[in-house]
Amino acid sequence: MDGGPPTLERQQRAEQLASRFPALLVAAERVATTVAQGVHGRRRVGQGETFWQFRRYEHGDEISTIDWRQTAKSRFVFVRETEWEAAQSVWLWRDTSPSMDYTSSPDLGSKRERADLLLLALAALLMRGGERFALLGHEHPPSTGRAAFNRLTATVLDPIVRDSASAKGTAATSDNAPDNLPPGDPLPRYGQVVLLSDFLVPLPEIRAVALRLADRGVGGVMMQVLDPAEVQLPFKGRIKFSGFENEDDTLLSRVEAVRTAYHGRLEDHQAGLEAIARQIGWHFTTHRTDTSPESALLHLYTAMAPEAGA
Repeated sequence: MDGGPPTLERQQRAEQLASRFPALLVAAERVATTVAQGVHGRRRVGQGETFWQFRRYEHGDEISTIDWRQTAKSRFVFVRETEWEAAQSVWLWRDTSPSMDYTSSPDLGSKRERADLLLLALAALLMRGGERFALLGHEHPPSTGRAAFNRLTATVLDPIVRDSASAKGTAATSDNAPDNLPPGDPLPRYGQVVLLSDFLVPLPEIRAVALRLADRGVGGVMMQVLDPAEVQLPFKGRIKFSGFENEDDTLLSRVEAVRTAYHGRLEDHQAGLEAIARQIGWHFTTHRTDTSPESALLHLYTAMAPEAGA
């Protein structure tokens, strides 16, 4: 027995999640379209010399990139990627830990829903610019085009992947990293990574992962996604706070009495995140789920420009 929910319950959960596909895709494309009207592409022309990896041939690849020797060893056609080509790629990651399911109001989506929307909208924007992208920690190499975007979407919203990650307490990644932190997979020199999370974990853990990812000159953007209630702590009176990730319950007789101290701790944590980003030449920004996803996407996209690094 795997300890998972009964088959009927799992099917119902899968159907509920699958129902989000059309709406989320429409929203992601709309957000990307709005932002695309005001930005320019980031692609640069160049030829690499250092071999990075072989990958399966995809529609739109240049015939000249096919490695015939590697292809002859298999029934598939392979292309040869250099580090320069891989360096133009963007690796995307969003936090899938239980804390991301929080929302303070039925009128707002959860932090996870907003992170999914921003990730897919950014992928759509990169696709329109002909750039390569991939989910950090997953098996598919960076690629572009509609097929790559559809594959990424299916992976992001796949109920089997998400249920499996929740049941095991880990992300469905290659190194079984905790799902509240990105995997520290080695990336090619001068690539880029975009991380979407509430980053409500100890700063030393975040710093350790960020330093591994930033190795070899990899650029990055860290966006902290928070619910407005997590920023403002607007509650009054006697409140019991229950943790999403097995933390002990906290009962406060008067929330107002701790509001100032809470704001101070959040500001200190965000200052620590910004310091980590600055240390490795990355960009750090925050986003609230009650604000415009278009403005957040524009901020992400412009922050990815080389001159935007701290």
